[in-house]
Amino acid sequence: MSFKPGSGFDEKGFSIVELMITLLILSIIIGIVLMTMVVTQRKAEQASCKMNLRTLYNAINQYSALNNGEYPASLDILVEEKYLKDFDWKCPSGDYGSISGDYRVHYNKVTGHTSCPRPDHNP
Repeated sequence: MSFKPGSGFDEKGFSIVELMITLLILSIIIGIVLMTMVVTQRKAEQASCKMNLRTLYNAINQYSALNNGEYPASLDILVEEKYLKDFDWKCPSGDYGSISGDYRVHYNKVTGHTSCPRPDHNP
């Protein structure tokens, strides 16, 4: 089919199919970028939580070493007695469903062990 000049059809611009293909490709790229950002954010939260737990373990062990092997009755004592400066007690990922993300809730004063409710965050 050929078009004659002046027949009302303008050959400039894009067809609807070309625009749809372009939008499809852009949405696929945006989807990949968003998925990568979510995964990266989760990994950063996990690494931050693990570092928080290591900091707590070190402070608990230091307290224990200076107090005849006794563990602190609560983690708040670590801040009160300057084993820790201000400390954010919550996992960076927040609560785990209905389970609190606060490290103090998961502290066992008998064993000196604390953990995060998220299984993949514990070292």
